[in-house]
Amino acid sequence: MKSDHLSLGYAYLENRAAQLPQWAQPRPSSYQRIVTPVHDRDDVRLTAALERIAEIDTGMQVEQDEISGHALLHLQGPLHLRRILGLLNDSFGIDVGDEPVPPALRETITRPVTIHHRHRKQSGGAGQFADVVLSLAPAARGSGFQFTDEVKGGAVPKGYIPSVEAGAREALKAGANGHPVVDVQVTLKDGKHHSVDSSDYAFRTAGKSAVREALAEAGSVVLQPIMRVEIHVPSVFTGGLVPVVSGMQGQILGFAAHPEAAGWDVFETLLPVAVQDQLCSSLASATRGTAWFSSGFDHYEEARRTSSAAGGGR
Repeated sequence: MKSDHLSLGYAYLENRAAQLPQWAQPRPSSYQRIVTPVHDRDDVRLTAALERIAEIDTGMQVEQDEISGHALLHLQGPLHLRRILGLLNDSFGIDVGDEPVPPALRETITRPVTIHHRHRKQSGGAGQFADVVLSLAPAARGSGFQFTDEVKGGAVPKGYIPSVEAGAREALKAGANGHPVVDVQVTLKDGKHHSVDSSDYAFRTAGKSAVREALAEAGSVVLQPIMRVEIHVPSVFTGGLVPVVSGMQGQILGFAAHPEAAGWDVFETLLPVAVQDQLCSSLASATRGTAWFSSGFDHYEEARRTSSAAGGGR
């Protein structure tokens, strides 16, 4: 029987297709890799090949990495990756390299700073003028970006204040270490304008420059993403997970009997996202390949301290 029109992942009855039962579904992806063709000429072929493999391999999902633009594979583990790479080479003739997904690091400031910046430019025609006094202060973890203004007496016209905020947001896209800056309170305290030379562009430029100057003085701290991880493990192996998680600088939240599987436990922990690959291999060793886990973002926390003069980079 020819079955090219059928897709895996479904149960086919006499007159319809039905979803597979829950017990037959693949486990949630716990292993991610960015894959790129060794030869640039295979870029389009790789995309088509991965789409085809995803149709027949329900344990793999494919998406595009937001930063690099390359294919991002969600897999079941290192052995699954090895099988996919072999399939790409043997069945499609495509040599592929892989690399881990870089953690989405962030940074924040350590102390409040107030900056006075004046943007002035005269180029023969209409000039540019904007004067702002901005303060930056650390905000509560997870609060993101907050902007307020305390300008009085129309020193900065209301119409220009959104431009100052837009400039501040633009400056916070990359801090002293090259990562987006979060959990910062920016306050426009005062300023000046010119009836002819002031404009939205001038105040946006002034806001951006003032925040960049403030970031250089405010000190920086790199933040790493922390994941909340649920490990599904046979009860006989639960005790052995404590040293595994502790060795990865994880925080153990506790464990309880699995609500649906007798003889299994659900072990909850908080782990840095950078050790998830290590967790895959460690679980396989500690539980004889039986345990699996799911994870989701929980919060950011400080990874390391750097001086304000530290260079950029991931």
